[in-house]
Amino acid sequence: MTTFRTIFLPALLACLLLPCTVWAQEKEVQEAAVAEAKESRRPHFLNGIAVGADILGPVLKVANNDWTQLEAFVRLNLFEKYFPIFELGLGEGDHEGQELDNHFKVRAPYFRIGCDYNMIKKHEGNRLFLGLRYGFSTYSYDVDSPTPLTDPHWGESRPFSEHGLDGHAHWAEAVIGLETRLVSIVSVGWDMRFKLKINQKYSDIGMPWYIPGYGRNADGIGWGGTFKILFDI
Repeated sequence: MTTFRTIFLPALLACLLLPCTVWAQEKEVQEAAVAEAKESRRPHFLNGIAVGADILGPVLKVANNDWTQLEAFVRLNLFEKYFPIFELGLGEGDHEGQELDNHFKVRAPYFRIGCDYNMIKKHEGNRLFLGLRYGFSTYSYDVDSPTPLTDPHWGESRPFSEHGLDGHAHWAEAVIGLETRLVSIVSVGWDMRFKLKINQKYSDIGMPWYIPGYGRNADGIGWGGTFKILFDI
């Protein structure tokens, strides 16, 4: 009996308790792995920086469109939700009117600053954006008319040519866009933009036909868009 109590009983208890101990250790390891995986998927405050460019502008330039813009940007990723962005570009307009045979030309830089909000919660590289921008451009533009114009007061007719007319413009943009990851750090996306002029200044000679970064200078709400490629760094 003494031998059973001192040798066999502890061994029997150890055999019964060993599976429970192993199961408890495995459960702790699994819980730690799950917690680590969740922590690794949780977005950090600064979750990355991206740089990119609009590739629609060069396409329009090759197609000899009346206006084009070459644009690059840098963007922060905060918590995979908020994406502050700075866009810098060069806008060009070269337009000949059909009615008065006048010619408008401008080439000037512009910038926009704003923020996008990602509507998709899962961290998979696919994003649906809603955003806002503030844009500004200061420029000089030329207006020429080879066809003689008649002065309504003096009744004289002469060709019209004014160069270096100063102007500037402020505007706001509402943005909606999609973005998807192609491979590794490379993503592509597109967006549509609804634009509203806040303020603009131009010469008494005439209103510019195109505002760099804004687009066609028409009354009411304008619109535009970009097709971009970006690299996460």
